Amino acid sequence: MSIHFLHWNAEDEQALTDAQSFEEMAAVALKVIHKIRGHVHMVSGPISTGGTGTIPGNLFVFEKVIEILSKEEGYNIFSQIPFQKKMDSLCQLWQKMNPEHIQCIPILENFYKPIFTSGKVSVVHFIHGWESSFGSRWEHDFCKKNTEIKIDYLPKELSARALIEHSQHR
Repeated sequence: MSIHFLHWNAEDEQALTDAQSFEEMAAVALKVIHKIRGHVHMVSGPISTGGTGTIPGNLFVFEKVIEILSKEEGYNIFSQIPFQKKMDSLCQLWQKMNPEHIQCIPILENFYKPIFTSGKVSVVHFIHGWESSFGSRWEHDFCKKNTEIKIDYLPKELSARALIEHSQHR
């Protein structure tokens, strides 16, 4: 089983498939998070903006960093990776209806905010270069101002290690 689906069951996967909104996705995420024992960690970093400059490159780094932190550090990580495809399709739909907005704000306000305010997430690890991402800056500022979540800035070497693996898989 993939580390990204470690705490999932078939019902959770079906609920994500059926989700029609960011709020419904957040409900699935919170259900999964509540199954994780101990301190729950998350990772934040560039996906759609910043980072490597490409979504596939950023996703590869993001996934690898989660895997490294989980396997090597033993952190109980809630991975957002399973939500990515659904997020992308909901963001595309939202942006068609809201062309004046550059960023898909509902992903932050309606998906991440409920997760961060749930009281279940203890630490958010920020991938080096997180500042280049609008979403990561929002998550950082929101967590610092509105929660007791610990902020951890990951070293550049961890991203470099993930990028080396990315270049070897191309």
